[in-house]
Amino acid sequence: MKTRNFFLVAGLAALSLSSLQLARAQDAKDEDDDDVEVPTPHPAHARKAKAGAPARTEEAPKIDAASLAEARELLVRYLDAVKKKDWKAARALTDPKTLAAIAQVKKRLGEERHSMAPWFWAKGDFYLTNYKITKVNPAMRGTVVVETSEDSFQMQEKGEYAGETAAYLLGRLGGRWYVVDKKSEADGFTPDAIRYGYPGYFDGK
Repeated sequence: MKTRNFFLVAGLAALSLSSLQLARAQDAKDEDDDDVEVPTPHPAHARKAKAGAPARTEEAPKIDAASLAEARELLVRYLDAVKKKDWKAARALTDPKTLAAIAQVKKRLGEERHSMAPWFWAKGDFYLTNYKITKVNPAMRGTVVVETSEDSFQMQEKGEYAGETAAYLLGRLGGRWYVVDKKSEADGFTPDAIRYGYPGYFDGK
C-alpha cells in the first residue's frame, strides 16, 4: 500500500512539473512574439503613384490684356477715392455682394469691421495716404488680383506707416468690374479660395 501511494505521489509531482515547464515555455514564446515588429498596413490611397504618372496641375488662368488693364484702372479709381475719403465713390466701385457682406458684419458686430470698409477704419484707426500698383495678375474664374504697396497714417501712433503690402481681388458682375475683396497678402487669393469663397460674385459663375 505504501509503495502504491509513493508512485501515485511521484506521478502527480511529475505532472505538475511538466505543466509548469509548459507554462514557462509559452511565456517565453509570448515574449519573443512581442519583440517582433508587425508592419503597419498602408491604405490604398497612400500607395506610391506609378512611375511616369503625370502630376495634377492647376490650369493657368486666361484673360486678355485689355481686361487686365480695365481691372487695374478700376482699382486706381477705387484707391483714389479711398485716398480722398470719397466714400460714396468707393462704395460705387465695391461689389454689391461685398457691400451686403459688410452690412452683415455690422448687424453681427455692431460696426463695419471689414477689410473692404475703409470708411470705418478712417474714423479712428488709419487712412490711406499713398499707394503704388506693383503687380497685376490673372486669377481663377476670370478675376484679377492686383498687388499694391500702400502708405497710411496711423491715428493712434500719429505717424506714417509706409510700404504695407496689400492685394485686391477684382471681378466682373453684370459686365462691370468691381473691387471684391482685400487681403494683406496676395497668397490669400488661392485658386480654391476664389473658386469656392465667392459664390455668385462673378458673371456666369
